[in-house]
Amino acid sequence: MAVALILSGMLGGGLWLIVTAQPVGRRRPDLASRLRRLTAQGRLQEEAGRRGSQAAVFKSPALERLLRPLLEDAGRVLGRVVARTGLGGRDLERKLALGWPGMTTAQFYGQKLASGLVLLTAFPLMNVLGVHPFGAWPVWMWLVGFGLGFAAPDWMLEERLERRRTAVVMELPTVLDLLAIAASAGMSPEQALLEVSRQVGGVLGDGLRDAVREAGLGAATHAEALRRLAEREGVGELASVADAWQAALEQGLPLGQAMLTLGETVRDKKRARLLEEGGKSTVRMLFPVAVFIFPVFLVVLLYPAGVELLGLGG
Repeated sequence: MAVALILSGMLGGGLWLIVTAQPVGRRRPDLASRLRRLTAQGRLQEEAGRRGSQAAVFKSPALERLLRPLLEDAGRVLGRVVARTGLGGRDLERKLALGWPGMTTAQFYGQKLASGLVLLTAFPLMNVLGVHPFGAWPVWMWLVGFGLGFAAPDWMLEERLERRRTAVVMELPTVLDLLAIAASAGMSPEQALLEVSRQVGGVLGDGLRDAVREAGLGAATHAEALRRLAEREGVGELASVADAWQAALEQGLPLGQAMLTLGETVRDKKRARLLEEGGKSTVRMLFPVAVFIFPVFLVVLLYPAGVELLGLGG
C-alpha cells in the first residue's frame, strides 16, 4: 500500500511539473517584438534589459518578497501620475540605466514614496515617545521630512551619475594613450578601438565594448557609436574623441597624433577637476570644524582664564 502511494505521488508530481511547464495561458510575444529581436538595436536593448533585471531592492530576502511588490505597485501608480504632468519620462530611464543599473522607474518612484513616508512618520512617532527637546514637532516639520525623504533618491541618483562621469574622465587619458599607441603601430582606427576596448576595464571600458559591439552589429558606425556614448555618459571629452575619429577617417589625418593632443587636453581638465574637488573638500571641512571643534577649543582656552579673572578658583 505504501509503495503504491509513493509511486502514485511521484506520478502525480511528474504530471504536475509537465503541465505547469507548458506555455498554456502565457502571453506570446507579438510580431513586432519578434521582428525587433532580428535587428541590431533590438538585440542590444534586449541584452541591456537582461543585464539590469537581476537587481534587488532589499538585502533581506524576506523583505524582498514582502515589500518589493508593494513598492513596485505604488511606484507604478506614482509614475503614471508624474508622467501625466510631463515631469518624468525617458530621461529618468536613461539616468537609472547609467547610475542605478537594474532599478526600474516603478521601483525608483516606490523608493521615493517609501523614504518620504518613513521621515513623515518619524516626527509623530517621536511626539508619541516624548522625544521632542524643543517642543512638540509641528505638522509643517512632518511635511518637510516627507519632502526631504521624497527627494533623497534623486540626490543619490545624481551623486551616482557624478561619480560615474568622474570615473570616465579619470580613465579617458589612459584610453587615449592606448589608442595613440595602437594607431602608431599601424592598426586601423577600427582595429585600434577593438584592441583598446579589450584591454581597458572600468566604466569607460564597458562603454567602449558596447560601442564596438554596436558598430559590429551594424546599428551605427564607430564614430556614431562613440558620439552616442558621449551623449549617454554626459562627458564632452568623449564627443571630441568621436570628432577626431571622424576627421581621421574622412580627411586621412593621423589618428595617433590627434589622440595624443586630446590626451593632453583631458589631463589638463583632470588636474583642474582634482583641484576643484580639493577646494570643495576644504569647504566641507569648515562645517565640522565650526560646529564641533571650534566651540570646544574656545571652552578649553577661555574657561581657565575666566576662572582666574572672576576669582572662582580661590
